[in-house]
Formats: sequence, C-alpha cells, structure tokens
Amino acid sequence: PKEWRAAAKSPLVFMAYMNRGKEEVSEYAKMSEDLGFAAVGITMDTVKPVKIGDEVPLSTKDGKPRKGHKSTPRDIEWMKQQVNLPVVVKGIMGAEDAQTAVNAGADAVVVSNHGGRILDYNRAALEALPDVVEAVGGRVPVLLDSGVRSGGDIVKALALGARAVLIGRPVAWGVGAFGAEGVERVFGIFAEEMQRVLAMTGVGRARDVTRAILFRDHWEGPRPL
Repeated sequence: PKEWRAAAKSPLVFMAYMNRGKEEVSEYAKMSEDLGFAAVGITMDTVKPVKIGDEVPLSTKDGKPRKGHKSTPRDIEWMKQQVNLPVVVKGIMGAEDAQTAVNAGADAVVVSNHGGRILDYNRAALEALPDVVEAVGGRVPVLLDSGVRSGGDIVKALALGARAVLIGRPVAWGVGAFGAEGVERVFGIFAEEMQRVLAMTGVGRARDVTRAILFRDHWEGPRPL
C-alpha cells in the first residue's frame, strides 16, 4: 500500500481477500487508513480456488496449498471495527446478497462476477445490476465491475443505476502496451465513446442518463414450427 499511495494521484481502495487471515487483513487495512486510502473493501465471491480450462490452477503457490475463503456478513461487521473508513463489498450478484451486505454495514456494493472467472455460465454483471439497484433502494452507492469494454458499456451501467464503474483488464492492456501513456489512451477512448453514445441518445451529461435510452428484446423461448 505504501508504494501505491506514493505513486497514485487518485483515490485508492484496499480490497481484501479474507483467506489471508484476519490478522494480515487487519494490518493492511489499518495501514491503508494511515496512508489516506479512500476506503477498504472485501471480496466476497471467491469461496473456492479458481480453475479455468487449461490454465495453471491457483490451488498452489510456491508449492503451498491455497484455499478459497467463505466470507460472511460478520466479516463486513468485523472490517468496520478495524478502520474508520467506508467498507466496500465486491462480488454481489443478486438482490438478497445486496440486502444482506447493506444490512451488515456495507457502505457501497460492487456488482461483479469477477470477470467471469469464478463460475461458468453465471449471468453478466450488467444483467444483475438492476436487481441489485432495486434491492439497495438508494441506501448505498452501487458500482459495477466485470465486462466493461467500451464507453457504451459505461453508459448502459449508468442508465441501469450504477453510480460508477470499475475498469480492470483494459487498463492492464494499456499498461502492457504503452505503460502510463497506454492507460491514458484507454481512458481517452472510453471518454470519446461515452460522449458519442450520449450525443446519439440525446443526453447532455452522463449524470442525466436514465433507462429511457435502453431497450431490450425479450426472448420467450423457441416457437413451434
């Protein structure tokens, strides 16, 4: 966290995986608070080690077994006792989980399927977003993560009630290609795409976007011949 804080010009959030143990998580959370991080968070949806296709599994690291973690609402309550910062809960994909997280003290929730890396055939985060927004009912901000690949995706998320979106892989691609300039270019592309989509849908500002710009075809199953 010290290196991140020194290098960053924007707000930072420390996201914890509880499988590291509460002692270590608490240490890093308190360090993040001391360094001026904006919030701390808990990733709730990694209950088993990830294994995708033919990739090397994450079940081992340096020859040592790795495990998932079974986070519970008590972990949210525990985290709020460790630091005087907002607690963000990531990995929410349904109304019931959203209500549980907020009732346990979450200050914000992130609708996320972990980039599709946790459960095959899970629904897209964008599909889950309306249910979560409705369940939360404005009590805390709802953010969206997973599958954001264009400015149009950002506009759709905002229209469905997300307060903001989190962008991961495109930023990583920008870093890999051209370093800091690559990241700047990625955000520039997203901003340009957002402006185009907003203009073409008759919306002056991103904050004014609503579901009125969206439509969805409902598939009612196969029709008889």
